[in-house]
Amino acid sequence: MAVDGDTFRALMRQFPAGVTIVTFDDDGTLGGLTVSSFCSLSLEPPLVLVCIDRGVVSHDAIARAGKFGVSVCSTEQGGLAWDFANPEQDKQALLAATPHSLTDGGVSLLDGCVATMACRVVAAHEAGDHTIYVGQVEAGTVDESREPLAYCRAGLGSFSPA
Repeated sequence: MAVDGDTFRALMRQFPAGVTIVTFDDDGTLGGLTVSSFCSLSLEPPLVLVCIDRGVVSHDAIARAGKFGVSVCSTEQGGLAWDFANPEQDKQALLAATPHSLTDGGVSLLDGCVATMACRVVAAHEAGDHTIYVGQVEAGTVDESREPLAYCRAGLGSFSPA
């Protein structure tokens, strides 16, 4: 069976994924976007990867900045995740209106998340219509009192251990 773009989207929607908001500071222009293509890569050194569509503004901004933040969304942040996923939203204004902190390195990390990571880009690999950015985690926080937000079948929900 041949797999076109619509079929591939339908296939991937069956795979539950965590929801992150990736933030950046492109020479004073702050922004962010919702990303579910995120995962850990290495323990030593601590590396993660995010996959960013080369057609979105954030793609080049992350490349220029050389750093990014990953905020792992909690179940209370579903609306925020949809807002950062909306291409019509002014991401700079949205980030400015969203409670967040800045690391010493100038990376924005959102408040109210289950985890946050400040990352330095150590590699970038083109793959299809995306770039895989590999980030070395330089700082992070965890809040286990919050529940992680999950994305599956084009909807957001909570995760329940089996």
